[in-house]
Amino acid sequence: MLLNRNKEELYFEIALGEKGEKIKRYSLKVGEGIAGKVAETGIPIIENDVENNPFFTSKFDSLTSFKTKSLLCVPLVYQDEIIGVIEVINKKGKSKFSKNDLKLLQAIANQASIAIKNALLYQDLKNLFFDTIESLVSAIDAKDPYTHGHSKRVSEVAVMIAKEINNSESFLEKVKLAGLLHDIGKIGIDERILTKKDKLTQEEREIIKKHPTIGRRILEPIELLKDIIPGVEEHHERYDGSGYPKGLRGDRISLLGRIISVADVLDALTSDRPYRKGLEVELAVLEISKLSGIEFDPFIVSILNDLYKRGKLNCFGS
Repeated sequence: MLLNRNKEELYFEIALGEKGEKIKRYSLKVGEGIAGKVAETGIPIIENDVENNPFFTSKFDSLTSFKTKSLLCVPLVYQDEIIGVIEVINKKGKSKFSKNDLKLLQAIANQASIAIKNALLYQDLKNLFFDTIESLVSAIDAKDPYTHGHSKRVSEVAVMIAKEINNSESFLEKVKLAGLLHDIGKIGIDERILTKKDKLTQEEREIIKKHPTIGRRILEPIELLKDIIPGVEEHHERYDGSGYPKGLRGDRISLLGRIISVADVLDALTSDRPYRKGLEVELAVLEISKLSGIEFDPFIVSILNDLYKRGKLNCFGS
C-alpha cells in the first residue's frame, strides 16, 4: 500500500491473491488498522493472532469475505520518509510468522522502496512534462477564440481511437502528444492569416499548408518527441494521396497521422466558426464516413463509427 500524503491515507497499489482485485477498491486512513499503524509509526508488526491485536480492523475482511488470521507488516521507507507499507497475510501451513520472516520482508521492502520512489519521481516528471505541453498548446490555441481547446479535444478523440487499436501505455502517450502538438507549426504562421474571418486567398491557403512542415522542424531537435513527428507532419495527408505536405497515400501515411487526421476533422466539423455553426456529432461522423477511403483510412473511420454507436463521442459536438 502506498501513502497519499494529501489525504493521509493508504491505497492499494499492488494486491495479490484471491481477493487482490477486490481489495484494491478500498483505502485505509493512516493510523487505522495494523497497516495504518505501521504507516503512522514506522515500526513493523508481527501478529500471529490478529483478533487479539488492538490495532486490527476487520473492515477489509467484511468487505471481501476474507478471513485474516495472521499477518506481517513492514514500512516502505525511502531516506527516512515513509512512502507506504508492505504486508503479507496468513502464513501457509501451521507455522507462525517469525523474526526471520520479518528480516526477509524488510530486505524486500528496502529494495522495493528505492524502486517505488524512483517510479513515483519518474511519474511526477512525466506529469509535469504533459502539463507543460498542455499549457503551451492552450496558449497557442487561445490566440483564436474559435480554436480554443481544439488541440486538447483532438488529443482526447485520438486517444479514444488509439485504445481500440493498441492499448499499450507507450502508444497511447505518443498519440496523446501527437494530438496535443499537431498544430504546433502554426506558431510560425502570421496570426492575421490564422484569425482571418473572411475567405482566405490562394496564397494565404498555401502559407497555412506549411504548418505541418514547420511543426516537424520545431520538434526535430527534441529527442523525446521524435516518435510523434509523423503524426504532426502527416495529419493533413489524405488516404488517396491528395493531401499535403508530401502527398502520401494509404498506409504510407503513418498510423499516428491517420488517427490524428480523423480526430482533427471531427473536432473542426463539430466546432463553431465565424461563418457556420458546428455540426452535431452524428452528422460530423456521417460526413467523415462519406470520405472513407478518399480522405481517411477506412479502418480508422470504422473505429470512429463504432465509438459513436457506443456513445463514446457524446461529449463532443455542439
